[in-house]
Order: sequence, then C-alpha cells, then structure tokens
Amino acid sequence: MFEEKDYKENYAVDVLTGVRPTGNLTIANYLGAIKPLTELQAQGLKTVIFVADMHGLTDNEPKFIKANIKEIIADYLGLGIDPKKIFIYVQSDISTELLELTMLLLRHITIAELLRVPTLKDKLKQNQTPENANSLLAIYPVLMAADILIQRSKFIPVGEDQKSHIEVTKLLARRFNTKYGNLLPIPEMQLVKPLKILGLKGFGKMSKSDPNNAIFLTDTPEIISKKIKGAETANPGEMTPILESHFLLARELCVTEEESERINQFEIDHLLGKKVMGEFKVFLEMIIVNFLSSFQEKRALILKQDGLIEEIVQQGKNFALKNAKDTLIQIRISLNK
Repeated sequence: MFEEKDYKENYAVDVLTGVRPTGNLTIANYLGAIKPLTELQAQGLKTVIFVADMHGLTDNEPKFIKANIKEIIADYLGLGIDPKKIFIYVQSDISTELLELTMLLLRHITIAELLRVPTLKDKLKQNQTPENANSLLAIYPVLMAADILIQRSKFIPVGEDQKSHIEVTKLLARRFNTKYGNLLPIPEMQLVKPLKILGLKGFGKMSKSDPNNAIFLTDTPEIISKKIKGAETANPGEMTPILESHFLLARELCVTEEESERINQFEIDHLLGKKVMGEFKVFLEMIIVNFLSSFQEKRALILKQDGLIEEIVQQGKNFALKNAKDTLIQIRISLNK
C-alpha cells in the first residue's frame, strides 16, 4: 500500500492555478484570484498559471476562446503578475500529454461517480439537464485532475466551490498510485480566503454575467461613475451585506494609510447615523478609477510590446511541457512493468 510521504519529494510545482479565457474580468476577479497570486510571488514559491482554454470549450466556441487568450494574459501581467517569478502557459500547448493522462485517469473513476460531483449537479440544477448538457462538463473534473497531476503540483488555491474537484484529483491519484506505484504526488488544497464582493445592486456576487451589477477592468471613468452612483447602500445607522461589500472593496483597493483611515471614518460616521453615503460613493469611485486607470495604462503598454506575451507563453510552455513529459515517462514505465 502506498504512503503519501513516500513521494513528497516528487513535486515539481509549489502552486498551480488556472484561468478560463472567457471574457472580461471584474474587480472581484482581481481581488479573489489575482491579488493573492501577486502576494505569493513575493514568497519565492514556484508558482504556475495556465490559461485553461480547453476547459473554456465546455460552454464557449473555440474561436471565442482563442481570441481571449492574449487578452487574459495581458490582464494578469497588468495586475502585477511577474513572468520572471511565475510561469504562464496555455493549457492546449501541452494538450497531447494532458489528454493522454486524462484518458488514463478516466479508467479509474466511474460514470456514476462523475455524475455525483457537486459542481456538475449544481450546473444541471441551474439551467441544464442530462439531455442537453455538454458531455465535457462530466469529464471536466478529470481534465482538471490531469492539469494538476501532470505538473506534480503541491498546492492548489481554490474556493469552496472547487473543493470537490480537488477531492476528485486526490481520489484519482490515490487509486492510480495503489495500482501502479508511487507516481503521482497528492496535491494539497489551499483554500483561498473568500472575499464577499457583492453585485453593486445588492443581489448575488459580482459577476461578469451581469454587466450592470459589476465593475469591469475595462470600464471607463464615466461608466464607473454611473455604476457607483446607482449602487445600493444603506440607511444611516444600518450595516447591510451590500454596504459591508462596498467597504471591503474600498479597503482592498486603497493604497495609502490616509485612504484606509478615511474609509474607517466613513464607516464610523455612518453607524453613528450621519448621512455620509453620498460622500463615500464619491470616494469609492475615486479609489476604483485610480486603480483601473493605472492598470489600463500598464496593460496597454504590455500589448504594445511586440512578441512579449508570445515569449512569456513560450517560456511557460517549455517549463510545463518538461514536467508533463517527465511525469508521463514515469507513468509509462510503470504501466509496462
């Protein structure tokens, strides 16, 4: 029987995370997924980001996905990801190796088990049925497991909604190791601190599927102003989830101690019953506009540099492909024993 401690040294990557190139990102996407990565890169961990274009095919056309790959990479670079410290690659650049491992892993999970994965069940409850759902949804967790295992990744930062996928990954790795030997290191979940950034209108989380309820990274100052003016707040003296979200957004985006102190004062004054929400909205708009103006300027400069993104992706591909080939060599040897 295998013991996980036997192959802890087989890790090739400290942190692995993926992003689907499926449209414009929101401020909430930055705070929940990208800002934590900028903090990780300062710790010297071997971190890898992959653009999950193959995953994007579950609910998008290939031409749409392809058109968004360069855009999403420019977003991440403009938001502070340093390609000298973090590798970035495109998932389909190692598709041959990835699909081989996916096929091998599929042998170790049943159809019934796939149908019980909570994320699939939730998706079907929302707007799909087994009769009209894309079958890629069913194997999504196995392809995700292959993403993680082929890079021999140690930590996977995920939110609560992705925990079941990591459990599938660990299950498959253990089953595979039990049958073929200690080949695949078991990844560890790194639960990302949930940030409750709600939609501006006060319902649901901020999502790119509802443009009027979210701040996009591409929004102009004029659009931001209009959205913030129409945002829900609360009556003087009351603290509601939506107002908590607005204060959280301001705190996460502010850059000086003076700004932080002013946010605290707005909250104190509001809870004392003072009418400060109009002034707070003006301040929140300023914080967001300053952040996005700086980001948009950096992003534009990145896109103007011919070949920069292509060079970054090629470096990431070289790294990811070496890991993938090394993993498959070990697997093939064991399968043929």
